[in-house]
Amino acid sequence: MTENLGPYKNADQYAALPYRKTIFGGLQILLITSRGSRQWIIPKGKPIPGLSPPEAAAREAYEEAGIIGDISDTPVGNFAYVKDRGLPGQCLIPCVEVFPMNVTQQLTLWPEMGQRQVLWFDAEYAAGLVEIPVLRDIILRFAADDSATRSPT
Repeated sequence: MTENLGPYKNADQYAALPYRKTIFGGLQILLITSRGSRQWIIPKGKPIPGLSPPEAAAREAYEEAGIIGDISDTPVGNFAYVKDRGLPGQCLIPCVEVFPMNVTQQLTLWPEMGQRQVLWFDAEYAAGLVEIPVLRDIILRFAADDSATRSPT
């Protein structure tokens, strides 16, 4: 765990909640599959030395999903999940701080291309695909609370 994280000191990982508005005003969320279980999740990863928590989340979004955008400095929530370490009885429960990211560019080549599925979904449908209940709630709350304030991409 990195020291000196300010308001993010309790997080083990940082995640981007990638979103975009459609030309019809709908909100879409980008989900990726995890490499191991193939569950639908959002891009996330450990702290990166020299980067703030939102910057680390944006870097993970680039590496895992090939997206670039404007990431908020204000988290929209946090969740914990069971991370299997591959050994019997060995698992972690990291806490993940979530930062919304308005996606402005989707690349055709990126570091983890081919290792995961990367797809856009309507917000409500995306929430239904996510198996982590608290992350599902974060997506639904974000869609309900903030969709009117974002401009189309």
